[in-house]
Amino acid sequence: MLPGLENYLSDDRTGYAVLTVGPLNPHACASFERPARYTVSVGGNPEKSLLLVVLRGREREEDISWRVYVNEVKVSRAFKPQHTLAAQDGLYYAYVADVSPVVRSSGTVELTIRCHARDTFVEAVGLATLLPSAVPGRATVYAGVSKVEGEHSLRVAESGFSLLSMVGRGEGGEVSVCGTPKRVSGTFELSEMLADNLVSLRGPLKVYAAVVNVFAGRPPELSASVVSVEPERVRLLLANSGDYPVENVDLRLLRGAQAVGRLFLGRVKPRETADVVLDGPTPGATALKISYEFSGHSFMRTLRLNPSP
Repeated sequence: MLPGLENYLSDDRTGYAVLTVGPLNPHACASFERPARYTVSVGGNPEKSLLLVVLRGREREEDISWRVYVNEVKVSRAFKPQHTLAAQDGLYYAYVADVSPVVRSSGTVELTIRCHARDTFVEAVGLATLLPSAVPGRATVYAGVSKVEGEHSLRVAESGFSLLSMVGRGEGGEVSVCGTPKRVSGTFELSEMLADNLVSLRGPLKVYAAVVNVFAGRPPELSASVVSVEPERVRLLLANSGDYPVENVDLRLLRGAQAVGRLFLGRVKPRETADVVLDGPTPGATALKISYEFSGHSFMRTLRLNPSP
């Protein structure tokens, strides 16, 4: 992984890790009376939970005061970050804590950071959870502060495919997956499926955390083709070409940004092709939005309404 990121969790059992990040809006450490508050959702019953807090500013470590709470339980009373990076735009501090005794079940988790320091901001707050699953895989959680300059190509696994989640700060840099670059600016979060286990980074940017889930076989890939479009319905073929099922498959018929028809399919099995009819007024409709989940990660694609010959 990248220099500056430390391996905080490695699990080769049946399960996967999910990185959930609070709102990506820096919060000024102006007063204990104006804390940064975040609410994140946790699915399943976590076997392990790691809290990540990143501060960015001009103050030295010894001049920063803070208190950190998870579900109103105080987990830190003294500012002792494990990772520090001195950069041109200030000092970056990353704090990582095992909060498994506090986060034991699904639902919402309240994260509160009370801090006081001049010209200092709560840059990012996140929760990495290890969740049980019937799907065998390998989960790894990295955290810290990594400064990326120039171009870096990372191979996150030697075989199979992987899911990569990442949070950091972009300063005009790019993250490329399957040859498609995404420009990142400000505090950013991304989640991608890597069929070839490769990701390219081009600085300047900072990376605070990366979660990698590796699986054997072919990745689930949901494709769709329109068979016919009638005044009140769309018929299409929906196929999963991978070796794993996808969950919570949801189809929406769009007229501009408005959904005028919806069909919830739930699960599509591996190697399954489904003949689907979506009811809704098609005149003026322009696209179908297809969303689904795999191992706690959400994916979405849009299909234009051009019937197959």
